[in-house]
This record gives sequence, structure tokens and C-alpha cells, in this order.
Amino acid sequence: MRRKKNAPARGFPDSRSRYCEEVHIMAEPTPTPETAPANRRIVAWAVDFAVIVAAAVLLGSVTHYRIADYLSGWPGLAQSGGWNLFRANGDWGGAGRAFGWDVFGEVLLLITEAFLALVLIVFVYHFACLLWKGRTLGKFLLDIRVHALAGPRGRLGKWQSARRALASTVVDVGLYSAACIALLAGKFVLSLALWHVAVLALVLNAAPMASASRRTVIDHIAGTTVVRAGLYQKSWRAAKDTAIIDRGTQLGLERVQAVSQAMKQHAQHLSEDERFRELRASTQATQLRLLSQSAGKHTGETVRQLLDSERGQQAQATAKKVGTNLRATFARRRR
Repeated sequence: MRRKKNAPARGFPDSRSRYCEEVHIMAEPTPTPETAPANRRIVAWAVDFAVIVAAAVLLGSVTHYRIADYLSGWPGLAQSGGWNLFRANGDWGGAGRAFGWDVFGEVLLLITEAFLALVLIVFVYHFACLLWKGRTLGKFLLDIRVHALAGPRGRLGKWQSARRALASTVVDVGLYSAACIALLAGKFVLSLALWHVAVLALVLNAAPMASASRRTVIDHIAGTTVVRAGLYQKSWRAAKDTAIIDRGTQLGLERVQAVSQAMKQHAQHLSEDERFRELRASTQATQLRLLSQSAGKHTGETVRQLLDSERGQQAQATAKKVGTNLRATFARRRR
């Protein structure tokens, strides 16, 4: 039976099927981590808002300096006002009002520039933090981050970061800045309407955090959600692992030192035994053994000579007699 031309050989996997499996694995969505609790998100927002307030205070100081610098040139302003009165052709009231509106318009322009600078700073702050690490300063301190639902590994792209940063900027400072500018410009109805819209936008954005998904309106606009980062847990585990490794290393060093000390002592004992063997094998030890052997032989010969002498034989005969008498006495007593 002939095998098809494009069919893989039996027992060997098809490269195309293996490629399809790899593509399928790569296309699987990254599981979403645990959603961040609402209290953490609120505290993180408060920290970020404190940063915004600090920037607003700084801009207010700069704007105050610019206004004071503008008004400090009052001689030039007075000259300009006098020239307007001279050209007013008797309409001094209209010339005075025009001069006042010119000064007020210049001051209002400086204040408007400060509000626009604040809006731009807040947008850049959110955009840069989200694009870099997916978290602002408040989210970093509360160990949460913004997770992209469709991005690789949950990372935010440029457009997602821009959408979320723009929405956050509008809700946090954009509408309030517009309301303040309208109020300074004399548009009281517009200012009041913008204030109501700003408060309503803040409430409507935060209300969905009480739901199961905890996704705000800004999350839905940007296609994101806020999750736990787990950075503190990872740092704690890494610190524990490092401590365990250090402790194991210390114990290993102590055991190595103990083994080294035991080996040194064993080597010292071996060297002492070797010295003793060398001492035994030395010429002095040989001479001592020869002297002891010769002394033993000399003592044995002396004893044999003493036994073979006359006195020795007499002592042996006397001992035999004493022994015979003792045996006879013992035999009589037994009878």
C-alpha cells in the first residue's frame, strides 16, 4: 500500500502539527491575576491625588510670581492707561474699563496657562508611569498595577496607556480646571455645570468598584483592570530564600571547618605514629633491643652457672632433703 506524498512517516511527528501546537500555545491568553481590592485602589488614588496637589501648589507659586512680576511694571501700565485716556476722545469711562479688562485679561491668561500646565503634567505623569511599569506612585506603594486584558503578559501598549491617562486626567483635574477657568472668566452658569459634571464623573467612575469585576469606567474605556502586583510577596519570598541560602552556606562552612579540623587532628596522630615507627626502626632502638637481648642471655647463663656450681648443688641437695622430710612428716600425720 503506497503512502501519500504529503503524509508524515509513521512514528515521526508532523512538523506542521507541531508548529500549529506551538502557535496555539502562544495564542493562549495570559491568565488575569487576582483583582485588586477597592480599598487599595482608593488609597492609591489618594496618593496620586496628593502628587497632583503638590504639582498644583508648585504651579500656583510660579503663577503668583508671574502675576506679581507683571503688576510690578505699573509705571508702564500707567503710561499705557494714560495713552488710552488721551485717545478716548472724552470717553474716559470706556477707556478705563478697557484698560482694566486688558490687565485682568493678562492675569487670567497667566492663570489659564497654569491650569493647562497642570492638566499636561498630570497626563504625562499617568502616561509615563503606565507605559513604563503599568503603575503610578500610589499603585506602587499599595502593591497593585494596571493589567491589560488583551495585551501580552498584561502589559499596556502606547494607545492603551494614552487612553487611560487621558481619561484619568479628565476625571481628576480636567473638568475641575475648566470649571475654575470659566468661573474666573465670569461664566458662572458654565462653571457651575462643569463642577456638577466633574463630581458626577468622579462618582460614576468609582461606583463600579463595588461590583464583582471591580472595573471602573476608565477601565472599560482603556480595556484594562487593576490587579494585585504581588511585588511585596515576591520580595519577602526572595528575602526568605536568601536567608535560607545564607544559613545553609554558613552551616556548610561550619561543617567544612569541622571536617578540616578532624582531618588535621587525624593527620597529626598519623604523623606521631609514623614518628614512633621511625623511632623503633632507628639504630638506637636496634641497639636497645640488642642490649636487652644480650642482658637476658647473660642473666640466663649466670643462673645456669650458679646452679651448676658447688653451692648450687649443695642448695639443691638440702632442698631435696627438706622436701623428703616434709613428705614423711605429712604422711605420719595422715596415719
